[in-house]
Amino acid sequence: MTQAKRALPARRRRGVWILVVVPLVLLVAATFILLGLRRQAEVGTLPIPLESAESTSPAATVSPPNTTSRDSEAKTAKAKTVKAAAALKGCEAKVRAADQVMAAGEDGMRHWAEHVQAQTDALAGKITVGKMEDIFDRTMKAGDEDEQRYTAAVKAYRQRDGSCRAVGGASAQVAKQLTRCAGRGRAQRAVLVAAGDGMADWTKHLADMRRSKHGKVHNPQKKWLKTWRAAPPHINAYGKAADRFSAPRC
Repeated sequence: MTQAKRALPARRRRGVWILVVVPLVLLVAATFILLGLRRQAEVGTLPIPLESAESTSPAATVSPPNTTSRDSEAKTAKAKTVKAAAALKGCEAKVRAADQVMAAGEDGMRHWAEHVQAQTDALAGKITVGKMEDIFDRTMKAGDEDEQRYTAAVKAYRQRDGSCRAVGGASAQVAKQLTRCAGRGRAQRAVLVAAGDGMADWTKHLADMRRSKHGKVHNPQKKWLKTWRAAPPHINAYGKAADRFSAPRC
């Protein structure tokens, strides 16, 4: 007959219970601790493990933008833009004023050249004296308007202070337009100088004719022939300068 198993002593049973329960309690406690740490990390009360030091370091905190510096830079850029726009406006006005001088000079020099050529053709027998006198009368009448228009255009041109020099801070478009206008301004110079010389001869002769009508010129025919002989160089120089003129619009 099999012998019945004996019950374990009470002390031994307590030891077995401790070996089972204590690890279980420790495991449960550890689980709750880890869950608590994770929850705190999620809500931001603790640093997240393994996160780089840069993200938690006070030195790595992003500084607020320097709005004062940005405002200053924006104002400086705006000031340069306004200055460039004003420079272009003055440049264009100066070049266009020169165009007006050239236009007035063109009309005046055409009439002056006709006036001188009429004398040349009459002396060469190409036209009659009567035809010469008709040309003289027509060009003299136009000459009064030539003088007024040319004088006013020159005055307006000289009063313009614009310059087509490059301006710092100008946009590409403004810089390009300044360059175009500067090129036209340079090309205008030769025509303006030549027109100035020729128109000085024409306006002087017109003044002589007015004085002659009042008997203030001694031997007006002799004086005219002297003026006629001296006129071709300036007329020819103007014709060459005008023919060579080529420049972009401004």
